[in-house]
Amino acid sequence: MNMLYAAFSVIIVAMIYFIITYYHSKKRRGLNKLFRGVVFQMSRQLQIFAQRADKEDREVSWRPFGVCISHDTFKRRSAFDVMRWLSYKYGVGTYIHFIKGYLNEETNQASKESLKRLINLSHGSKNRVYLDTIISPSYTSAIAQVVQLSGISGKGNNLILFEFSRTEPETLKEILPNYKMIESARFDVCILNTSYKSFGYKSELHIWNRPDDFENANLMILLGYIILGHPDWKKGVIKIFALFPKEDVVDKRQQLLDLEKEGRLPISPANIEMVPYEKGSRKNVISTYSEDADLTSIGFRNEMLKGSFEFFDGYVDLGNILFVSANKAKDIE
Repeated sequence: MNMLYAAFSVIIVAMIYFIITYYHSKKRRGLNKLFRGVVFQMSRQLQIFAQRADKEDREVSWRPFGVCISHDTFKRRSAFDVMRWLSYKYGVGTYIHFIKGYLNEETNQASKESLKRLINLSHGSKNRVYLDTIISPSYTSAIAQVVQLSGISGKGNNLILFEFSRTEPETLKEILPNYKMIESARFDVCILNTSYKSFGYKSELHIWNRPDDFENANLMILLGYIILGHPDWKKGVIKIFALFPKEDVVDKRQQLLDLEKEGRLPISPANIEMVPYEKGSRKNVISTYSEDADLTSIGFRNEMLKGSFEFFDGYVDLGNILFVSANKAKDIE
């Protein structure tokens, strides 16, 4: 089909639609149903096409196909905000409200009411997030179901977002025991820690890198620039810090320079502030530098958890923190 004629035809059809609905309001309902049906068919075909056309490795041109699952949907909006930022321009986002219980008439009705409430709450915000609910007897079973969802993009999800409040750290007890299961599904994991400062003025986003943790570095930088693409962050800037022990200053700086030269770290060393620290003071240093940041991004790996929640504690004075764990290093071209 000729592209010019196709575009011209769509414009003509749209004009006819608006003329009819303006002068014949009684026919509007029927035409709305007709157009909704056409849009549904087009959407279904595009999803199938996207899935079948996905012949090359998705990591070559990585973008977030994210899903968030939370039972604190109506307590805090921060996780939903992150999803709408990530999916506004470059990704696809799905936000799922978790309802604990077994599927029956009562929970099914609660699910419908929660979804309606969630849709109403999302109105007025600049978002392109798909909203849904899930009923499951436990958080673990809900996560297991969610990571197996194909996703609305037709390409599957590759990132999962969790959230816990600094005043309710016990929520981590539900999240972290499921980390290995999520890791086996080859998902990137983000854990948002919300504080009373929330996202502040959305003007500064701090990214903390370690030269020995480049697996997370690229993903954090990617997510940072994607977030800044949303109008909410139109005046925002990214500041990148490289954290290393004082005794390893020379070696670690050279290692960082080598990563940049190899293209494994997509940022100039001139745009990275080198921050030395003494053993046991890492969290204090981060808190000092990023106390006024509106969002701070910190990488973590499975071996850092050691079966405890200590890694996520000790950032009392910071604003919201996004902890990031990449399933594999992202190549940025």
